[in-house]
Amino acid sequence: MIKMKKCVLTIFLFGFSLLWAQKSKSLKNQKIIFDEAQKSTAKLDYASAIGFYTYAYNLNPKNDLGKKAKIKSDSLKALPRKKYVESIIGKWKLNRFGSNWGMENYKDSINNQILVIERNKFIFFEQNIVTKELKLLKSEDLKFLTSLDDENYTNEFLFSDNQIWWFGMAKNSSELLQFKTGEKTINGRTELYCGNSELYYTKIED
Repeated sequence: MIKMKKCVLTIFLFGFSLLWAQKSKSLKNQKIIFDEAQKSTAKLDYASAIGFYTYAYNLNPKNDLGKKAKIKSDSLKALPRKKYVESIIGKWKLNRFGSNWGMENYKDSINNQILVIERNKFIFFEQNIVTKELKLLKSEDLKFLTSLDDENYTNEFLFSDNQIWWFGMAKNSSELLQFKTGEKTINGRTELYCGNSELYYTKIED
């Protein structure tokens, strides 16, 4: 009986030491990743820093280092996003539209389609070509898409009808591209891989 108790105690202590070793290793890894995030921040490599801070947070969201990593990550996300938004702010005229199945030029002898991007709004107008009068079509808050757990970092925007759009400068062009990537659903989001709506705009001056 005494031998049995010693055996049970030995197994318990061995199991406890394994758990402690794993926890210690996890904490050590979290500190290493956190330090990498700080190095990336010092180099102004904010995208990498956000990734490292998020990883450090996920290793242990409840300890002090995890909580600190979350705060750092959230604060850094605002920096590249601010620069990103500034790059698309302006007044834009629809030039062509379609999808990867085919594009066509926008042609209307009466009205132009105008998009005004402000720091916190997308505003869509119809403008009379002759009188230059603007008619408001719709306005959308400039709202970044977040995942259900708010951990994924994205530069997509969520509209009030749950459509998800990406805006940015078209590759090798001065045009602004509005690109549909999916829709938000109860269970998350849909992904579009073919036939995505694309709208191309040219910048205009008042």
